[in-house]
Amino acid sequence: MAQDIESMLKDLFGEPLSRLTQFQSEQVKKLTSKLQEIAREAVKDELTKLHTDVGDLRARIARLEAERAEAAADSVQPLV
Repeated sequence: MAQDIESMLKDLFGEPLSRLTQFQSEQVKKLTSKLQEIAREAVKDELTKLHTDVGDLRARIARLEAERAEAAADSVQPLV
């Protein structure tokens, strides 16, 4: 039965099963490589976005702390 399938595949594709298996392995390797490249780019883009967001949050915190310090300073000044 296995020989029948191998014979049929050779008749259909003109290649023995071993070549078809090798071709399949090569294609899986190519697809895996491409998927990894896409995933790397997506992670890199996301990290860039997160880095920008962290920078924005730090700036907002610094601004809020400055406002709070100013408000505290204003509250302790004697009223004239």
